Amino acid sequence: MRLSVIDCCIARRREEGEEEEEAWGEKKHRVFTYEEIEAATSGFSASALLGRGSHGSVFLASLDGGRLLSAAKVPSQSSLQFESPSATDAEIDLLSSLPRTPLFVNLVGATSSAPRIAVVDFMPLGSLHDLLHHPQRPPPPFPIRIRLASLSAAALSRLHSLRVAHRDVKPANLLLDADGLPRLADFGLAVRIPTPVGAIASSLPPPAGTMGYLDPAYVRPEDVGDKTDVYSFGVVLLEVLSGREAMDVEYSPPSLVDWAAPLVAEGRFGELWDPRAAPAGKREEEAAKAVAEVASKCVAAEAGRRPSMAEVAAALQAVESRVGLQRRARWVPRRRAKRSHGKGRVSNVARS
Repeated sequence: MRLSVIDCCIARRREEGEEEEEAWGEKKHRVFTYEEIEAATSGFSASALLGRGSHGSVFLASLDGGRLLSAAKVPSQSSLQFESPSATDAEIDLLSSLPRTPLFVNLVGATSSAPRIAVVDFMPLGSLHDLLHHPQRPPPPFPIRIRLASLSAAALSRLHSLRVAHRDVKPANLLLDADGLPRLADFGLAVRIPTPVGAIASSLPPPAGTMGYLDPAYVRPEDVGDKTDVYSFGVVLLEVLSGREAMDVEYSPPSLVDWAAPLVAEGRFGELWDPRAAPAGKREEEAAKAVAEVASKCVAAEAGRRPSMAEVAAALQAVESRVGLQRRARWVPRRRAKRSHGKGRVSNVARS
């Protein structure tokens, strides 16, 4: 895949996104039988396994005689027993109500009877987490990191425009399509943002997310909103810039936010960059500083002080345009790496 392909896809997303989304929206969700999915995954064989997590397993499904490759999300027995509805049920119900868009990992279809299995778009190039942390893959250079972050922000901004909070924003849930472009994935914890704000808490699920990305201000069900995702995305930006995991006990402090926020506040940017892919030259350094400042605003302790995702997306796009990163990027990911869906997720989290 050459850079021209990536540039065309980016231009299509940014300049013709609404038109393309309308066309995607015409596709109907399919209804599969359990037997169809079983056959498409070779009996849910180990060779078809893409990932396993606390809520279930994901298998590569070859449908329509091999003409359609999808991912089948099969809930675990514990998920079915202790979660009502299961994360898979919640994802099916939500995605079936949202427009199809190249910014999301969309629902292809689902089984109609229990256990319900979600069939979603297959993302062949792994996740943003794979790119940043896989020990056997070359790390993406700085310009590509900013590009991926910018497109990821656009995806999350689109979700918020639909009045939905994802609640589990992290690099492992930003998957790469065949063009190497990120899509927002795994909507098992996503919820409709209440309108007006301050809806009855009993109608909302308890706080949930992944440790290290979880908004510290999200302690009650009624605290849910788009700014909970903004905090999580701020952590993602810091991870993109530094190459550090959100939580890593080998560092002190182990929290990426606790380590990075003071560096940004004190202007010690050079200590923040990932040494494997530090910004090169004045333009890239200016871009990195601008992104770090956006990230710092996103992880503000008070939700009201954080920008909206639309503002974050616009700021990141402006960084790309201002320093010409779009024209200078020269890298694409290699092969897909298996991902562990739901790894590190914690549910019903409350601050102690």
